[in-house]
Amino acid sequence: MGSLTDFVDAIYDCFGGIDSVIEEDQKLPVKEVLEEVCQVLLNVSCMREEGRFPSFRVSFLRPNSELLGGYIYAHELLFEQPIPFNTREMHKLAPALNPDMSYLMVDVSEKPFKAVGIAASYTMWERLITREVTTGNRMPMVPNILVSGPGDLKACFGETSIVTYSAGCCVFSRTDTFTSTYIADALARDSNVSEKERLRLLYRVLRLMSFYGHGGAILIVPSAESCKEFIDLKYRMPSNFLFEMEKKAGRTTEKVREKEIITYADLIAKFTSVDGSVVLTKDLDLLGFGAETIMDNMDSKHPSMCFLGYDNQEDRSKKFKDHGMRHRAGYRFCNAVDGSVVFIISQDGTIEACTKHDGRVIVYDNVALPML
Repeated sequence: MGSLTDFVDAIYDCFGGIDSVIEEDQKLPVKEVLEEVCQVLLNVSCMREEGRFPSFRVSFLRPNSELLGGYIYAHELLFEQPIPFNTREMHKLAPALNPDMSYLMVDVSEKPFKAVGIAASYTMWERLITREVTTGNRMPMVPNILVSGPGDLKACFGETSIVTYSAGCCVFSRTDTFTSTYIADALARDSNVSEKERLRLLYRVLRLMSFYGHGGAILIVPSAESCKEFIDLKYRMPSNFLFEMEKKAGRTTEKVREKEIITYADLIAKFTSVDGSVVLTKDLDLLGFGAETIMDNMDSKHPSMCFLGYDNQEDRSKKFKDHGMRHRAGYRFCNAVDGSVVFIISQDGTIEACTKHDGRVIVYDNVALPML
């Protein structure tokens, strides 16, 4: 358990050491101020409006901030009269705020604090959903607090969650899972796909799966042969990562590849809607979907486990038996198929990644997806 003070301390720990390389509008307010802001937001998070709990983001951007000039989709809308930043006023204002494309700008330079405007942005998330290219501008990269549910706050940098406060506990999210962990090593091993294209595809698939809210799993294997005795693949649909027709036509420009990655990612994400797992190779070729793991062919029903926290310290309080069927199946699969990587997405959008290393199944939970 922890208090809001612990949450604020954790935010500062995560943001520590970057003050010298960021702009003034990307810095946090002092701890006492941040804690007071979080207390107001926590109060608001538990208040329904027409049967719904609020969800919105609060930032500390100043009016006419030069930082916004670097984001061509960002617009600043200022209140003619600042709004008092308190529980009552924020409860009334919250339904007007969209957490996917706006920040409420709060002036904390003096008390009482005031909401001075809204920074609205055509976000990267919107660009993904509307099938635009997957690179370019995004929501301004500033510290912000996301009210995500009753009693739930997330400290974010841009749209990347860093620390979560939920039910009185602080939960840290990993932002390095795909770049500097055993997961990253396993994905790259024996793969002919560039890191850029691999991450572009996986980020989009996992983000869409989280958005769908149905949960699911993706099994990434060294080859079709390596896993055939451990899965029953209902819908076999072998196909190439980049479609063969385009390869034969010689149209392999960056624009074409980007278009195909988006299309391919959307297909894979939708396949996860069916019961069972999607199966891909290390080269991201699709083997099929609706896969069920076959425990009878596995040597161990209870593999040796290692749950790693955001600080790479083993969390010995977590046990194999405490997790759901989808998670346990993923752990068993990783243990049976050397070199495999499994991504498991819960219905609440939480992402977990696992692979086998030195005889143990290594699990990274609360995986954060960096923006592309």
